[in-house]
Amino acid sequence: MYAIVVHAALAFIAISTASPIAPRQNSSSSTSSSTVPPSNPEISQDLINQLELAADSVDRFTILQAQGPADTWLKYDFNPSANPNPGGGKGAGGQGDLANRKTFPALINLGVAASAGFMNPCGMNKPHIHPRATEFLILATGANVKTGFLLENGLQTQMSTTLSQYQGAILPQGSIHYEFNDNCEPAVFIAAFSNEDPGLSTVGKNFFSLDPDIVDADLGFPDFLDHTNIRQFAQSIPKSFSNGAMECLDRCHIKY
Repeated sequence: MYAIVVHAALAFIAISTASPIAPRQNSSSSTSSSTVPPSNPEISQDLINQLELAADSVDRFTILQAQGPADTWLKYDFNPSANPNPGGGKGAGGQGDLANRKTFPALINLGVAASAGFMNPCGMNKPHIHPRATEFLILATGANVKTGFLLENGLQTQMSTTLSQYQGAILPQGSIHYEFNDNCEPAVFIAAFSNEDPGLSTVGKNFFSLDPDIVDADLGFPDFLDHTNIRQFAQSIPKSFSNGAMECLDRCHIKY
């Protein structure tokens, strides 16, 4: 099943690079260039409960079929405009549109998920962890996108790749990893996940959200970090996609 998502990701890349990504529009207003495309459909908890309790796949897809046209319930729109509150986060560095069992319930019990990452020039998908899934990331557009991960204690050397268009990299389940667009042009990546609920834990933001005394002790009581201001410092850390390395920002004349 994981292979199915990878093949789908490759197909998406081929389509997206053949022509610009065109947001989905209502047929009644497709002639207007200023029309804002609709968001993905809102998902009710009742629908999720029905799908989870379905006895088998036939029952599950019968429930989905009853919701309306397949084009609505079996297709997920990764365009940023269709995801005002993206599951992968949104910030100065870009945004990540995540299709998982919550946002796209057709995935329930299929064991896969996917995301599209839209990175601004010098944008970074901050160091994070997917606690329940391995990620296979493929660069759809752009160049010089850098990835890196730390596996676990015992192997604490960063493993890094630099991706050009159509190249991909594996980011193991539970590893701390990031993506950084070290380029003055935007980049788009597609990621397949081996679990319909991969989860997302942003390392820096979450670490500094721990009890300040614990953070101070974990860092060895550094003189430069007064434990009384740790919680205030945590509030200043971006939640998700952020600007990347200052060298790139200076090179691309991006203010920070």
